[in-house]
Amino acid sequence: MKIYAFKCLILIGLLLNKTYSQELVPPIQNYSPTDYSGASQNWDIAVDDSGVIYTANNQGLLVFDGLSWELFPLESQSIIRSVYPHNDRIYTGSYQEFGYWERTPNGCMDYISLTPLLEKFGMNSDEFWEITSHNGAIYFRSFGAVYEYRENRISKVEDVVSTALGVYNDKLIFAPRKNGLSYLDKDQNIKKLQGDLSLLDGVNIIDIEAKGDTLYIGSKESLYVYSNEKLSKVVNPDLNELLKRSELNHIVSVSNHEIILGTIKNGIAQYNLKTDDFHIYNRTSGLQNNTILGISYAKEKLWLALDKGVDRIDLNAPIKFYTDNTGELGAVYDLHKYKGDFYLASNTGVYSFTGDALQLIENAGDHTWNLEEIDGVLYANHNTGVYQIIDKSFIPIDTRTGSFSIDRINETTSNLLISHYTGVSKYNRNSGDLRELEELNFPVKNVVFEDINTFWAAHPYEGIYKISHSDFEDLKIEKIRSLGDNENFNPKVYKINNQIIAYVNDQWFKYNPFQDDFQLFNELKSFNGSGLISNGPDHYVFVNSETGNLLISDLMDEQISLGPKDLNFRLVKSNENFILENDSICYVTLNDGFARINLNILRKENKEQWVSQPFLKEFSDDIQRYSLEKKPVISYKNSHNITVKAGMPVSKANKLRYNLDGEETLSGTIESGTLNFRNLKHGNYHLKLSASGNNNEVSTTNFEFSIAPPWYFSGYMKLVYLLIVLALIFFIYWMNQQKLKKHQLQLEAKFEKEHSERLNRIEKERLINEIDLKRKELANTTMMAAKKNEVLMEIQGELNKDKGKFSNQFRLKHIMNKINNAVKNKDEWKVFETNFNEVHEDFFKDVLQKYPRLTSKDLKLCSYLKMNLSSKEIAPLMGISVRGVEVHRYRLRKKMDLDSDVNLTKFLIKNF
Repeated sequence: MKIYAFKCLILIGLLLNKTYSQELVPPIQNYSPTDYSGASQNWDIAVDDSGVIYTANNQGLLVFDGLSWELFPLESQSIIRSVYPHNDRIYTGSYQEFGYWERTPNGCMDYISLTPLLEKFGMNSDEFWEITSHNGAIYFRSFGAVYEYRENRISKVEDVVSTALGVYNDKLIFAPRKNGLSYLDKDQNIKKLQGDLSLLDGVNIIDIEAKGDTLYIGSKESLYVYSNEKLSKVVNPDLNELLKRSELNHIVSVSNHEIILGTIKNGIAQYNLKTDDFHIYNRTSGLQNNTILGISYAKEKLWLALDKGVDRIDLNAPIKFYTDNTGELGAVYDLHKYKGDFYLASNTGVYSFTGDALQLIENAGDHTWNLEEIDGVLYANHNTGVYQIIDKSFIPIDTRTGSFSIDRINETTSNLLISHYTGVSKYNRNSGDLRELEELNFPVKNVVFEDINTFWAAHPYEGIYKISHSDFEDLKIEKIRSLGDNENFNPKVYKINNQIIAYVNDQWFKYNPFQDDFQLFNELKSFNGSGLISNGPDHYVFVNSETGNLLISDLMDEQISLGPKDLNFRLVKSNENFILENDSICYVTLNDGFARINLNILRKENKEQWVSQPFLKEFSDDIQRYSLEKKPVISYKNSHNITVKAGMPVSKANKLRYNLDGEETLSGTIESGTLNFRNLKHGNYHLKLSASGNNNEVSTTNFEFSIAPPWYFSGYMKLVYLLIVLALIFFIYWMNQQKLKKHQLQLEAKFEKEHSERLNRIEKERLINEIDLKRKELANTTMMAAKKNEVLMEIQGELNKDKGKFSNQFRLKHIMNKINNAVKNKDEWKVFETNFNEVHEDFFKDVLQKYPRLTSKDLKLCSYLKMNLSSKEIAPLMGISVRGVEVHRYRLRKKMDLDSDVNLTKFLIKNF
């Protein structure tokens, strides 16, 4: 009997697990030990006012700023069991250790131990499991006691085993083991909580949570509610069975009537006290682990410390997901709600989704592109043809080739057009007749009807075609020219407000029937680069081909944006699909399931969304970290690699941008929380961090720093440069002065030289004139002497002719002697020689030096020849005949050893 009961219990558990495993779940973000580089186990988790996450990890304190994780171990390497942020401090408790962490001005985390204040209490292997604050004091508990930390003093509140600690109605509440609940009054006295608490007798309370006037109390197997001094037990058999099997471990309130129950064995349960129902989110739903060791709720996000990893759940997110973790479903291309059930078209087939159970329709395996309901009939465009879905059965219509879409021709006919891999077929749903339009012998992705005789076909690769016909006879096929700069590859054709619209090459075009041509659609110019995946009637949904953002618009005022991050980066690239169920609910197909979106909540969230304030947590170079509280100045030699670490707590912010202004201007996106600036120029800089949401909400942080100039541009060196410049200017001035003086001296020397030369020239001219004058005088004197001697010699000659006629021969002889003496007067020669030497200085010396054998008579002849006198002129001067002069000249030539052809006069004039 016991074995049978045990098997039944296991079966019930499996059924319960199956029931809730396939529910639509809110977004769940997993952070594995690999992500945060810490131990698997996390014992507690808390969120500060700015949104930073703190986790008590086996290896230390884990801090998550929204972009990156940091691990700060204790010196003792102890396991941290509890964490509590309060007034810029993060209090942590571990084995025989209690203290707090603080951020230093340079962003480091410093730990201050308060354990020395506990030594007087003689702790015995105590571990501190829970921390809270009340009336300016910090309270922390171990299994042996509850302590108060106030004004740097620690006192013991109660020396008993307490299993829970909290604040309710401005009272510190704790739970003595299996002895109800007690509180600390204003006089620091311990009293029992008011009211009848007999239900708690013998109950080991695991956790308590206060919300307004309500106190939730949890044991391992039950949940209690205390309000207005009355205690009641939650009576919900399914919930109690769940808690009994799963072991309640934590309680946290998320609204006035909803609480989260964290369990040891089955994840969490979201319990609504008003409706008395609950939803389970466990490993099957997307959690990393079913053991919940810590819970924190802030900014509408639930943070879970797990036995393996950390998870985040956006409980109130407008988006909920269905995820097929088996991989059987594959990428979903379309979804349709038909007769109360959901049908999914994926790359592996068509599935029904009933009661949260997924089931492949028989014979519907293989790629399916589209689901379309026409007049109450559901059709599937399958890789093998076109099918009807009737009572979850796959009924073939055409299986010759795969199909892309099926469309109603108009409201008055039962004919449908099927676009398939090889063309287009007309199908009569009443008669079942199927006719292929043979003229269209190429693949057609979809068709749009302009009027009863015209439709447009989109070829998946080669462009757009306009087809005119008469009741689908005599088809006239016209290929549309290339729109834009490229060929019309993978075009999309739509009909909006009775107008044919085409999206080609990331641009929107509209058809002008008067010009029979397409032209740019300026009304949709702002949506260039975004394809249309749903067109109305009241909502138009675009997807940006570059960013992957979904934009839901009514083409007037409303625009709602969804980023890839909002959909967990799970969109089916190039095959996105958006299905509108009603004005509020819509669906988006994903690569492993689908998402359900509540547009009303999404609108409200977009209006009220919180964008967290980014902050700097480190600013450093290769050598040191700098204070974040004042403007740092970095030395130039250490500025080649500047590291900036930033945080952006989890919010609706989807990216963190930076803008650096200064000597250089840089901008970009910070992905992992770390930013490096390399080889910046020296000068002042302004760094701006901007967190932005989907609707352009922006939250910013500013930081200023400067890079000191290199040593050769420092103030000291500038002074040196100034002195050098001044010295250089002075040196240049001095050099110019020296040059000026030198030039002046040169000018003076030149002037003096020119003056001297001018004087010398004047003197020379004077001397030349004197010489010329003396030469002339010499010549005149010589000529006069020659003339005189010539006359005397003529007289002597006449006397010689008539000497016989003279009676006094003695007297005649005396006269003749006087004439000879007059002719050969030595005084005249001396005067001549003196005058000659004045005109021809050193002549006789030079001639004698060269010809020392010459006689005085030879020198006399040389002087006369130097004066260029003829033999006739020389004869009287020497007192000899012309013949005698010639003979003397001959002899002189011989002495000088001159050739006969050398003119003696010219020789003497030229060489002496």
